[in-house]
Amino acid sequence: MRKLFFAILASLLFVAGGAKAEYQLPSQEDIVANAEALQSLEKFYDDMEAALKAEDIDKIMSFYAKDYLHRGITRTQLRFMWLEIFNTYNDLYSIHAFSRIDVNRADAILNCTGALMGIEKQGHDYQAIDRWIMQNHWITRIGNDWKIVGGASHQGATIKESAQESHPLF
Repeated sequence: MRKLFFAILASLLFVAGGAKAEYQLPSQEDIVANAEALQSLEKFYDDMEAALKAEDIDKIMSFYAKDYLHRGITRTQLRFMWLEIFNTYNDLYSIHAFSRIDVNRADAILNCTGALMGIEKQGHDYQAIDRWIMQNHWITRIGNDWKIVGGASHQGATIKESAQESHPLF
């Protein structure tokens, strides 16, 4: 856990000083995915980060399944959450330290510790808008594209969701 903390801290320092958000992949034994799936997931997060930096709400929403549902939060509600974030913060970026990646055909669960960061429009300091520790990102392929589907409350999910998994953005 201490090693993970320092990895996230290093990422925060790198991102705050640089222009690109970072993600850290787990060790090989904690990845259950072929090279193509892993590469496509990396592209998914790179593309989402580009949309985040551009504050492109339509592009951001294109990363979510039409029937997205997470702990009662729908895709429509999520859109309003992102709009509020864009209206409140500048210089947005995210950090993802993946501790496990498990791809099973068209479904993926990525266990992650991370944060969504930004500078309040009325301030000068970076703030954690959202942060999560060892939470799952639930993603599925729809056509050729990965989409975030929400948590285990999404129809068809087979793994029970932790009561603490309340982070709907990723």
